[in-house]
Amino acid sequence: MVESATFVRDTLFFIKNDLSSNITDPISSSRASNSRFVMTSYPQREAQYPLITVKIPNYNAIRAGMQVDHMDMEMTVEVRIWARNVKERDELFEDVFNRLRQIQFTAGGSVEAELHDFNMPSAVEIDEEGDQGIKSKVIEINYKFYNL
Repeated sequence: MVESATFVRDTLFFIKNDLSSNITDPISSSRASNSRFVMTSYPQREAQYPLITVKIPNYNAIRAGMQVDHMDMEMTVEVRIWARNVKERDELFEDVFNRLRQIQFTAGGSVEAELHDFNMPSAVEIDEEGDQGIKSKVIEINYKFYNL
């Protein structure tokens, strides 16, 4: 559940925990014990690809009505997929997009967690040059959190 006092942390952990539990790590059997598949920031230690990072780079708050101090918050959540090749990147993108859009109205899903109006305005590819370069896709997702 996303609480108004801790909505940033709660949103990040809701998405991170759901993706960690429901998206299959292609290298789970060989991933180092100190490495994570889904994180809330790019790791400071050596990264093992593929990996998924989640952060909230933008917020927009609008008053919830006349003469009230409650705000309706719109958050942009950035989910970035870092992969070893284009095929792996695209498959993980499809898995992440489908998971986040399908859990809106399920038990324990995003609406129940107070994250409403799932929307994906963009998904942009950002690839390092060369065949061995890391292939990534930045997915921009919007959620609304009411009566903050």
